[in-house]
Amino acid sequence: MLGFSKVQIIGNLGGTPEMKYLPSGDHVVNFSVAVNRRFKDREDNPKEVTDWYRICAFNGVGAACANHLQKGDAIFVEGRLQVRTFESRNGQQTSVEIVPMLVRFLGSPVGGPHSDGEQQPAQPKSRTRSSGNGGQTEGADGVDPDDLPF
Repeated sequence: MLGFSKVQIIGNLGGTPEMKYLPSGDHVVNFSVAVNRRFKDREDNPKEVTDWYRICAFNGVGAACANHLQKGDAIFVEGRLQVRTFESRNGQQTSVEIVPMLVRFLGSPVGGPHSDGEQQPAQPKSRTRSSGNGGQTEGADGVDPDDLPF
């Protein structure tokens, strides 16, 4: 049976995306995304932990990320998990990465170096289309952004 993996994350870029070229001439863009999560420990004290995810984007998706993203930008990534093993000075290493099928640029950090300086929360940047629904705007996937839980 053929397997299936899918992962979705929302977080902030830990650094500027780095583009490299493969021997085939294709390019790959690597960057990391920090995802913060909050919980309470056993003593009911609030805690916040940051999980880091490696993103490995190819061709068109990778080029868009390299051209439009900077450190700190908010991003939504949907893709598949990829596990690679490779040899390093420390022996055999394993890397778990997300290969994105969909990337949404959610905006610059509030007051960040490439924001407009306005103190507004980051809003999704989505293409719009008319759907004949009385002038309401929907995202490119037909979902009304106001109905999203985040």
